[in-house]
Amino acid sequence: MPWDQNPEQSNGNYSENEQKGEQKWREGGGEAGGKREREKEEENEKELEDELEKRKRENKKQYSKGRLVSKSLMDTLWAKFKLNRCPTIQESLSLSFEFGMTHKQISQWFCKKRKKYNREMSKRKHKEKQTR
Repeated sequence: MPWDQNPEQSNGNYSENEQKGEQKWREGGGEAGGKREREKEEENEKELEDELEKRKRENKKQYSKGRLVSKSLMDTLWAKFKLNRCPTIQESLSLSFEFGMTHKQISQWFCKKRKKYNREMSKRKHKEKQTR
């Protein structure tokens, strides 16, 4: 091959028919090339469907609707909530260690209960105003 010729333009050792067949394969032309592409597309679709099914199963496992803590632990958390609605970081860390939960779970639990408590208190105040 001359030094100024591009390797992609080189004919190599292929006959004219083989070169045309290779071009058809690259372009997706011809019956064999089209079948191969369809088979590859079908395989890709199957793989994608399998991945989606796996993700759905994993999500169901991760986001179970059951309680994270037992009834006795809930009672203890409620007792702590009645004493102090906003625990300090040290208190929440000790609670998380005591209950085997993360600090984030404890703080989220208190946050949700504060919101619920405030909602209930505002409803009660609203009802009291209406009855007067």
